[in-house]
Amino acid sequence: MTSGLDEPENLEPDGAGGFFVSGASSIVNVDADGHVDPGLDNLAAPRGMQLHDGILYFVAGPGLSQFDTRTGEVSAVTDMAAHGLLRLPNGDFLTTDVGTDIGSPSRGLTRYDPTAGDVEQNWSPVPRSEGLALSPDHSRVYTDDLFTGQVIEVPLEAPDDWSVVATVPGFFPGLDDLTMSDAGTLYVAAHVEGSVYSIDPRTGTTCVIAAGISPGWTGPSSVRIGPSANGWSLYATVFDGTLRRLTPPPGVDLAPVRS
Repeated sequence: MTSGLDEPENLEPDGAGGFFVSGASSIVNVDADGHVDPGLDNLAAPRGMQLHDGILYFVAGPGLSQFDTRTGEVSAVTDMAAHGLLRLPNGDFLTTDVGTDIGSPSRGLTRYDPTAGDVEQNWSPVPRSEGLALSPDHSRVYTDDLFTGQVIEVPLEAPDDWSVVATVPGFFPGLDDLTMSDAGTLYVAAHVEGSVYSIDPRTGTTCVIAAGISPGWTGPSSVRIGPSANGWSLYATVFDGTLRRLTPPPGVDLAPVRS
């Protein structure tokens, strides 16, 4: 779809057929034709993003910030260590902790209540976490473990009762980010392996749907569902500087989860 991006880390549909893409120190907007428009620069390692009512929430450096896409105003929301980001239907935010700091305790999933201003670290005590995806019925979230290849399910009403629902095979696939379709299928970027998997969390079945995507450190970092000429496609940011479109075969229900 486009190339020359600065170590693209994460993406978020912009509501107009394109995406916001976070990179090494910036967030840009890639329109439906693949044209790149500057957005925010000189950021401290921007990662997860969520767009709601014209406000792009993003994590960078020490916390959560917001960017008003209509006025261009940027402001801090709260301090919280974060990697992935998900806005829940009730307005709360969840963030992940990769857990790669040797000797540091896991922070699990962190939950932020913007109404009360409360940050609850280790809200769900998962061992490590990268991406975040909401289930179609809004009762669960899914995350993944970079080191073990495990995909984890967390009930929103019982976050201590998390469980492993699937494990991607192989020595070190390096799971990075994931998203979910309204049909209940997870799509996961295996960064190190250079693949994208589809996963049925009900059975634990995993299937490679795209392989050979710049394996190694320059592999796929994020996946999202977005509109395309034929309905819906899967889009992936890749650390080689590209944003790629993965068009599903006929008959695959790829509509995104409705929030």
